[in-house]
Formats: sequence, structure tokens, C-alpha cells
Amino acid sequence: MKRFLYVLMLALLIGQIAQAESPRKTNARTRNTRQQTLQHQVPRPRVALVVGGGGAKGAAAIGAMKAVEASGIPIDMVVGTSAGAIITGLYAVGYNAQQLDSIYRAQDWIYLLSDMAAPRWKPWSKVKGVPGMMRGERFTQKLDSLLGGRCCSFDSLPIPLRCVAVDVRDFREVTLDSGNVAQAIRASMSVPLAFTTVEHDSMLLVDGGLLNNLPVDVARSMGADYVIAIDLMDAKRATQQSRGEMHTRGLVSILEWKYVRPDLDKYQVNRRDADVLIHPDVEGYHGASFSEDDTRQLIARGEEAGRAALDKLAEIRQRVQPEQKGKGSKGSKGSKGLSGSKGSRSSKGSRESERRALKFGDK
Repeated sequence: MKRFLYVLMLALLIGQIAQAESPRKTNARTRNTRQQTLQHQVPRPRVALVVGGGGAKGAAAIGAMKAVEASGIPIDMVVGTSAGAIITGLYAVGYNAQQLDSIYRAQDWIYLLSDMAAPRWKPWSKVKGVPGMMRGERFTQKLDSLLGGRCCSFDSLPIPLRCVAVDVRDFREVTLDSGNVAQAIRASMSVPLAFTTVEHDSMLLVDGGLLNNLPVDVARSMGADYVIAIDLMDAKRATQQSRGEMHTRGLVSILEWKYVRPDLDKYQVNRRDADVLIHPDVEGYHGASFSEDDTRQLIARGEEAGRAALDKLAEIRQRVQPEQKGKGSKGSKGSKGLSGSKGSRSSKGSRESERRALKFGDK
């Protein structure tokens, strides 16, 4: 009798253990199936936004970016040269196009950019890089306050960023992908003779537009499947070619660059390689068109060029997110940011960006 009870109790215990283990096995099978499904899912194509250089004409890029946001295309990476580095740098940390519009209009750009470098005589042999009239420190400090003093790998930003500059020592293109973000932007916009060069990792950096003013190729190297490029060059440059290769370095190279224009060949290639090219009409404006009326007109021209590209943007949207066909775009007017992008403007980072944007208008 005792043996019978012992066997019965043992059977009941084994049954309870089996019942307890069954859900675990089911959950494990479910997890494994889910993992296998995820492994076989095809990731959506990656989209890059590239903004070229153009000084004050960068206002037109902000206008064009409103159309990019309205299209609802998720932006996975941004690349900029010179003025484009300013815009994409701010965009990378969470500012949307409307916030950039407000920031741009609020500034006294002449005040920000005109902190003159103290005149210092040096023997020609001891001059580092290319001399410049303005230090750009006032602007860099303002920019750094907007960016929150970020110093990091640019891949760790809400939207990965690259800034293009030129090392004037050997006149080669440099892609900046880490360090102080404001300083990288400052290097990318260091127009020779206007701004002092930026020393960085033994390099002497000046404006990236000298060699790559529309860096679509940099976006491709980051893994972009589709590239939306905003071109701020004068229309006449779209058909011009370089006159040869550079043979000088340092200050003399700037003079040679003006004649040779080695950037134009790559510029033509990058224009053709962009999947969507937005080219606002900037005829009649130049790099120092910072007046209130000029800014208003340039932003309006950018918005017009952006609207003209909406059909092409819609095609890219459907290739990137075909399942959302016919649905309203979260990136439409009034949205805090782009639908599904890493730099979602509804995040805590966006609210911090808004707070900094309000402060940035004050000197």
C-alpha cells in the first residue's frame, strides 16, 4: 500500500513539473520563431539628406527641408559642407525645419560672424595654413550652446552626421565624424581668407566646399541607399568643368583654386548621383546675403523648390515605406519631425532643442 501511494505521488509530481515546463517550451519556441522571422525580414532602405555650401544661401536649404519633412521620408543620416554643415549639424541633434527657420531669422549674422582676428605680423615661413580676417569664436560659442556642447562620435547623435572640410596642408578632402560638433562645423565653414583655419588632429582645416560642395559621395560611403541633396550653387556651375589638377599648397593653393576649380568635376558627379536633387533658384544672391529681406526671399525660394520636388520625394517615400501608402504623413505641416526617423522631433531631445532655440536669439 505504501509503495502504491509513493508511486502515485511521484506520478502526480512529474505531471505538475511537465505542466510547468510546457509553457516555457512554448514561449521558447515562440521566441525562436520570432527571432527567425526578424532575421529574415529585409531592412528598409536607408535615406541620407545632403546639404551643400553656400553661405547665406543656406536659408534656401531650410525652406527646401520643409518639403522633405512634409513628405514623411525617414532620414537616417545627414551630411553637410560649409553652410550645409551648420544646417545638418543642428538637424542631427533634433531641430526640425521650422525651428531652423526661426533660429535663422532671429540672428544678427553680421554680428555673429564679424569678430575680427587680432592683426599679428609673422614671417611668411611661420604662417600656419591660410590667414583669415575673422576668428569665428562668437559664432562657434553660439553654435555650441545650441548643440549642447556635444563632443562624441557623430554616429551617436540622434541622426548620424558627417561634416566635410579640407586640410590645406596637402589640399585633401577630410570627412569629420567625431569630436566637438560645433568645432567640426566651424572647420567646414572656414572660408579661406575670411575665417582663420581650424587646427584639428595636426590638420589645418578650411571650408570643405573647396573640394566637395555637395557631398553625395560621402552619404553613399555611409551606406545610404537613397540620397536627397539640396544644392545651393549658382545654376551656371551645373555645367562647368574643372580646368585641371592642383599643384600648390597653403595660401598659394587658394589662388590656384580660384582658376582651376578642382571641385567642379566631383560636383557634377554628385549632382547626377543624387536620387532627388533640390536646387533652389539663388540667382542674384551671394554668401553674404544676410539681410532680413534676403533671408525671407531665400527661404521662400527654397520652399518653392521643395514643393516642385514633392512628386519625386513621394516616390522615394513609397520605396522606403511601401506599407504606408495612402496614409497621412506624420511629417506633414505642424509635425515635430520626420516619421520614423532616428531624430524624432517628439523626443525629449527635441524639447531640449526647442528650449535652446528660444535662447539662441539672444546675444
